[in-house]
Amino acid sequence: MDHVELKAFPFPEGVTIPRLMPFQEFPWNGDGYLAAEVLRLKEAHGLTCALETGTCIGSTTCWLADNFDSVATIETNGAFLDIAYARTSGYAGRIRFVHDDSVKVLNMSTISDGWFVFLDAHWGPNCPLLDELEAFWFIGAKPVIVIHDFSVPGTDFGFDSMPDGRPFNLELIADSLNRIYGIGGYVVNYPTQVEGANRGWISIEPIP
Repeated sequence: MDHVELKAFPFPEGVTIPRLMPFQEFPWNGDGYLAAEVLRLKEAHGLTCALETGTCIGSTTCWLADNFDSVATIETNGAFLDIAYARTSGYAGRIRFVHDDSVKVLNMSTISDGWFVFLDAHWGPNCPLLDELEAFWFIGAKPVIVIHDFSVPGTDFGFDSMPDGRPFNLELIADSLNRIYGIGGYVVNYPTQVEGANRGWISIEPIP
């Protein structure tokens, strides 16, 4: 797999930063293989706009703003969003911050087929992943999607689960993808290598 060397984005002086996870200073939780996949998707599909759910403290948001013309990011935790906003002061006008529920925002959005979408809003008792995917079907969009913390077959890469215990895997999202893209209308890719926090992921590309 291709690989990108990632840099840590600084935190503002005088701001108390909670320690939430390993590699939180780096985009993509320190995974340069995932960064390379996003750049591949951008080039392959001519993507200029990016949307992220689960801003957290903004490390990936900064990277997206360095690599896409415009970025929208959604976060329900106001304290996290304040930190992310403070870290991105140098990107005036290029990032839109939304303090709201991701599903509600997506259902009212104007996302088109030419968007890159990173789904990473997995914390909390009400995981929105399946509802986020349903929102794309509802608005008729077929974006390029990456889902973080995804189970990768045959590996020990870290992954998340739904509140009822179902793992983030292709079986979980297959019906949603068939509604969004049509049966046979998409391809999926998994990593063969990860680094940093060692979390799995999946990318989903519409077939033209």
